[in-house]
Amino acid sequence: MRKVIITFVLMLAVATVAAAADKRVHKTAALDPNGSLSIDTHNGHVVVNTWNQPTVDIVARIEPGEYGTQEDVDKTEIKVSGSGSSVRIESDYTRVGSHFAWFGITRDLPPVHYTISMPATAQLTIDDHNANVRVTGLRNDIRINSHNGSIDISDLDGAASIETHNGDIRVGYRTFAKSSNFETHNGSIELRLPAGARFHVNANGHHMGVDSDFPTTITRSPREGRYVGDVNGGGPELRISTHNGSLRLKKT
Repeated sequence: MRKVIITFVLMLAVATVAAAADKRVHKTAALDPNGSLSIDTHNGHVVVNTWNQPTVDIVARIEPGEYGTQEDVDKTEIKVSGSGSSVRIESDYTRVGSHFAWFGITRDLPPVHYTISMPATAQLTIDDHNANVRVTGLRNDIRINSHNGSIDISDLDGAASIETHNGDIRVGYRTFAKSSNFETHNGSIELRLPAGARFHVNANGHHMGVDSDFPTTITRSPREGRYVGDVNGGGPELRISTHNGSLRLKKT
């Protein structure tokens, strides 16, 4: 009888998810060209494109999580606060409540998939748990703190400070003029820099593999758990920390 009840509950949960529909939200806010944008979300995707308008344009698609319900989707809110020098975007699950459904069956929070346009010269900060992030064309600094999400940044001019636990990090620089920091535990790190970029690389990791296109004057070798040296005579620091991951330095 217990197996029958559990099977019925699972079938009901699956049927409920199948019936749940996505919710779409569109919002805008004024943001100064040299202002700052922060995004706080949990899971899903964050795609950020840049333009030359003093405005943030936010399109969010909220979909049911595993064993989630239409009520979960409806209660998930997209909060946008601030304007001018600072704007904040938040995936708000306050009204969703507990993550647990019947008989201890876990239901995930509804994923939120963002497509955002922002001024290219503004600063960007992203905090997430499982979201995959893609950013293109930023001309200012970026900071990302994630847990399992993958990160892909291209055509970057500013400094980067990126930390993730299990996710992979890929960053392509248009120019490299500011010190940057990258940290991951199990993920790989790939950095693409102009062939003539001048920088000081300072990488460390317990099981770190290194693959570099750049001739480097090495002062500490990967066999010691460190890869330290100057590229093209040295310059801003490229600080990297990984435990089980790999490091790739590629020319563009």
